[in-house]
Amino acid sequence: MKITKEADYALRIVAMLAKSGQQIEAKVIAEQNGIPYRFTLKILRKIVQAGYLKSFRGVNGGYMLNKTPEEITLRNVIEIIDGDIALNGCLSESGCCVNDGSCVIRRKLQHVQDIVTNELDSITFADIIAEMPE
Repeated sequence: MKITKEADYALRIVAMLAKSGQQIEAKVIAEQNGIPYRFTLKILRKIVQAGYLKSFRGVNGGYMLNKTPEEITLRNVIEIIDGDIALNGCLSESGCCVNDGSCVIRRKLQHVQDIVTNELDSITFADIIAEMPE
């Protein structure tokens, strides 16, 4: 499993918005995180569509969290961008292995994946911002 650059940026964006607790313009989000502006807009759109951010149009427009930092986990944001987390293709919903039920390797990888996803699910953005410098 490798988190994409887009998911990494999304995590940074949500952390920034969680820490500020206020509405921030897309341009400011892009500049402060070193993310290309158009790419920032694409990421923001996905997170808004998933219901985790809300957007405001116009002169005083911007973005802010639509849920509390306690309600948003690392897993939520990663899966918004990258889809379901799967260490191997056989662990995805489409599954590809003919030995699905009897494969020891699949069972072991599933165990590791469960540990990773449970950990990502247990870390909220409240946890993240609590450790961020002022």
